[in-house]
Amino acid sequence: MSLITTTLPQQAEGKIAEIYQEIESKFGFIPNAIQLGSINPNHMARHWQGIQETIAHETLSAKLFTLIRLLVSETMHCEYCVGLNAGILMQTYGMSAEEIAQVKHSAKQAPLDERELALLEFVIKGVGDSNSITAEDIEGLKQHGCSEREIFDALAQGASQVAGDIILNAFKVEHDFH
Repeated sequence: MSLITTTLPQQAEGKIAEIYQEIESKFGFIPNAIQLGSINPNHMARHWQGIQETIAHETLSAKLFTLIRLLVSETMHCEYCVGLNAGILMQTYGMSAEEIAQVKHSAKQAPLDERELALLEFVIKGVGDSNSITAEDIEGLKQHGCSEREIFDALAQGASQVAGDIILNAFKVEHDFH
């Protein structure tokens, strides 16, 4: 599965077993990306908590977070996350492979409302060059109706994805999706 040893679901005990049970009840399986975290149960718990928070975000769509993960992973060359998030976009949101390719080419093509599209473009800019973010960028997002919390949460998702992509790439985590 990867360059380091992880706990298989059938071998899990304690905190790892509890988290695996929650994940399996939600997704029907334990993704290799999450299983990798079993080497550090506290990290895995934080990762799972972050996933739950984005799925149930009060004001931003899970589709936006999926597109953030897709585009950040594309820039980070994380095949695992590009494939996983493209699959989510196809299965959950009905996007075609062609539409996903268009979004990868230009974030402006993302099927989001104007507010969330502005957030997506901001995250891509921030992940690409965090020092390029200006007060005008934040003000522009506020003019689109974004709260500071939404701006923070969107960029935090992008930054978190960079870290996740580095880990998955470095440990050569195998695909577990079709």
